[in-house]
Amino acid sequence: MPYTEFNIVEKPIIEWLQELGWKYLPPEEVKRDLEDPFHLEVLEQSIRRLNPDLVTDDVDKVVGQLRKISNDLSGNKEFFEWLKGERSVVLKPGEKAKTIRLLDFDNPENNNYVVTNQFKFVGYENVKLDIALIVNGIPLVVIEAKVPTRELLDYNEAIRQIKRYARDAPQFLKYLAYVCPTDGVIFKYGWVTQEQEKFFEWKNGKPSDPVEVSVKGLFEKNCFLDMVCNFVVFEKELKGLVKKVAMQQQVIAANKIVERVLDGKLRSGLIWHTQGSGKTLTML
Repeated sequence: MPYTEFNIVEKPIIEWLQELGWKYLPPEEVKRDLEDPFHLEVLEQSIRRLNPDLVTDDVDKVVGQLRKISNDLSGNKEFFEWLKGERSVVLKPGEKAKTIRLLDFDNPENNNYVVTNQFKFVGYENVKLDIALIVNGIPLVVIEAKVPTRELLDYNEAIRQIKRYARDAPQFLKYLAYVCPTDGVIFKYGWVTQEQEKFFEWKNGKPSDPVEVSVKGLFEKNCFLDMVCNFVVFEKELKGLVKKVAMQQQVIAANKIVERVLDGKLRSGLIWHTQGSGKTLTML
């Protein structure tokens, strides 16, 4: 097997995603204009399915609202408000504003999960994304793959490439939950802008392929929707708006707390934190 980026890194990731129930589509089968971040046909079908009271004109207005979101972090924040049902839209004069469902968080199988690769997009510049994960026609994750063929070419080069996407194609990145750089040995997830860069690993404590562990941990459908809905936050800091994606220990700790409360186990418990492990956001 030739030692190429596709064979060594992309192909195994796509196969693991297929094992999780994601459908692989070659990029030419994701029918769209290259300037369009959405798989429009699937997006419109999903909006109709999740909002059965909408008519065609309503669906067009919703898509139009999504397209108007600004190409920056504040736009990314606004889009996540749409995803979580925190935004509403007036579809007809005199009617009350309606909350639109874009994803079904309660029934993960009621969504359309697609993985594609070598995904072309025309923003300010032309880009080609190694792997794109698309749910209900909406791009939510980009995985950038590199093969360590020389000492300095590793997942850090993938991060630099993602930064170029942020500069050259913000019209695409404004819809993403998080981005993932990998070199086939290390797999990380997080967020990056020209000013911000923070990435984490997802592990299971067992001696197994760390990339496979990360892919199957992060993109199992229930976990993935949980991450998108509950573990991506935006905060205003002195330097401006910042996006934060939860670390694995924060996800596990928060879900354990919720599970104990729902099970009626209201006794106090202990969560051990080290410095910089995300105590404040775990409490949030």
